Amino acid sequence: MSDRENDAPNPNGSGKNRNPVTGIIDRLIDIGREQGTVSVGEMSHALNYRSYGPFFLIPGLVGMSPLGAFPGMPTVLALMIALFAGQIVLGRRHIWLPDILERQKVGGDRLERAMKKMDPVARWLDRHFHERLDILFTRRTVRIAAGICLLLVVPTPLLEVFPFAAALPMMVVTGFGLAMILHDGAVMIASGVLVIIGLIAGIFIVA
Repeated sequence: MSDRENDAPNPNGSGKNRNPVTGIIDRLIDIGREQGTVSVGEMSHALNYRSYGPFFLIPGLVGMSPLGAFPGMPTVLALMIALFAGQIVLGRRHIWLPDILERQKVGGDRLERAMKKMDPVARWLDRHFHERLDILFTRRTVRIAAGICLLLVVPTPLLEVFPFAAALPMMVVTGFGLAMILHDGAVMIASGVLVIIGLIAGIFIVA
């Protein structure tokens, strides 16, 4: 079997999704309006994407939004990302969600407000990013990216004492998720560079 990563970004399984990021945002806004509270399981099933990317992009975007400032939210998001990343590193083709995670809920109006704040960013991403350096996408490189995301979110519970301190790792996770959705190798490289910059900055701060 080919080593190329063939997960399709189009939830309908045909053609290319020209606005994948805004499509995710719009769908989350819709379910936020339709329901008083929205569970993680409902969000996952509503999006119905086949690519690994949304499992990183969605919690990454939420972590960068105002919701990420609520106590405990960064840790919950980090646990989600770690769960997803761990399964990808192990080579699982289908992501499993435990019941306790699927039942986690957020208010529909709060979800809608947070996603609306992210909408301009989503539209900018859809305008400027597309398939580039697609040759970089193999199952091995996707698993490596997942491993990096796993390592990045491990210290998140400790970062909660500092407001928005988890935003940087969430930004990297978002970058890898976006790269996976769009098969954009340039974004994958940029996310890796951001990790290196963060590590160097962390070393200087500690020193």
